[in-house]
This record gives sequence, structure tokens and C-alpha cells, in this order.
Amino acid sequence: MDENKLFMKIIEDRFRRFKDYYTAMNSDFLTPEQQSSLSGFLRSHHGEGLILFGGYEEAERKQLLFMPDYTGVTDERSAMEYFRENPEECPMVLLDVKIPAAQKGRLSHRDYLGALMGEGIRREKIGDIIVSEDGAQIVAAKELAGYLAENFRQAGRVCLDVKALPIFDLKQLETRTKNEKFTISSPRIDNILSAVFGISRKSAKEAISGGKVFVDGVEAAKPDFFLKGGEKVVLRGRGKAVYAGEKGTTRKGKVVIEAVIYI
Repeated sequence: MDENKLFMKIIEDRFRRFKDYYTAMNSDFLTPEQQSSLSGFLRSHHGEGLILFGGYEEAERKQLLFMPDYTGVTDERSAMEYFRENPEECPMVLLDVKIPAAQKGRLSHRDYLGALMGEGIRREKIGDIIVSEDGAQIVAAKELAGYLAENFRQAGRVCLDVKALPIFDLKQLETRTKNEKFTISSPRIDNILSAVFGISRKSAKEAISGGKVFVDGVEAAKPDFFLKGGEKVVLRGRGKAVYAGEKGTTRKGKVVIEAVIYI
């Protein structure tokens, strides 16, 4: 059994248990690839209490929640409202990490993740790691809260002050973007990737075949897929952007497009 089939079997088994016992359940944190592989399953069971939730709207890694209808949870926003009123039922916590002022800007995402792995924590138990100059906010599985608050004390050679907080204490993230226009031959996904992320079309096609490109959370399967406008495009390892659509044509018949790029 390949890895994806095993993953889907685990999800299907958990869904059956959820239907049998009708109590709230959750998966580990899922990668974007795993979330994409769930798209058909989620469509098949729309309205049956399945919600992808990562603690905030732009989260990359998310848990699959199995929520009974008596909770009133139907999407990410209502999930946050429910957990705000019932914090003891939230399956994730926020680790608020502070570092000494003299060490500001010293630690990267890799430093925090490496330190967590050094504590024996499996990657699927950790959600997004949001780094700032004076520390980080780390989304983690609830069952790890006590252990990490007591034992997660160093990353690299930098001492850490860690507090476990409710997930809704996550600070409002400042999203920085820039609008840019590009000229391409047609709004195929490979052309758009090449223009927006500054890579060759060959590299864009390789990224697609390698499962590194997602459009609105679903893995892009073919380089000749045409975008219409309004789609969020993610290229793993390079960034994300919203394709804003066509804005005209040049005298030579090229298409002018606009994209909102996250920076």
C-alpha cells in the first residue's frame, strides 16, 4: 500500500469512528499535499462535519476536524468562534516564544523546527511556525502543551521563554503584498508560475510534475491548466500569489496579467 492510500485509509477509518461515536475528533497536522489529496473525500462528505483548520485563516498546515453538528461548526471561522467559547475542546495550542532582546533576529524557521525535532517531537504534531524578530508563535497539538512549555528552552544557542496559550491569542498577522504586471503568451499555469516567481518554464513544469504547485489548495496536475483569475497559487519553497487575471494585450498579441504577490 503506497503512502497516500495508507493516509486515506487512516482518514476514512477515523471518519467511520466519528460517525459511530459522534464525538469531536481531529487528525494530526496535514501538509498541503495531504490536504490536496483530501479534496475529493471532502466533497463527497460535504456538510458532514469535516473542517480543515490550522488556527488562523492563512495557515499552511492544518488539522482535519471531525465536528458534530451540535457544535455549530461549519467552516474555519465558526471553528474559531466555537473554540473561543470552548477553549478546552480546541485540539491545538499556541506556543508563544520569546527570545532575549540581544538575540533579536537570530533564529529562523529552521532553527525552531530543528530544536523541536531535537526534543523528539514528530513534525505532524506541529502546525505553522510564525517567526518574528523577537521570537515565534508556534501552533502545536494540544497534548504537547505542558511538555513543551516546561522543556522547550533552547534553539541553537539562544534561550527561549515559552508559554502555552489558547490558539485565539495568536497575533494578527501583517500580510505584506505587492501588485505586479507581467506579459505572457497565455494564462497557463506554467506561464504564470514562470513570470510571477521568476523561474524558467522548464522549472515551472518540473515543479508541477513534482507536486509542488497548488491552486486554491488543490495540487496542479498539468502545466497546460488555464487560470481564470482570483485563484491563489502556491509554489512550495518559493512563495504564494493571487492571480488577478488578464489586464489587456500588447500590440504583438501577448497577454498582460496582474498578480498579487505575498512578500
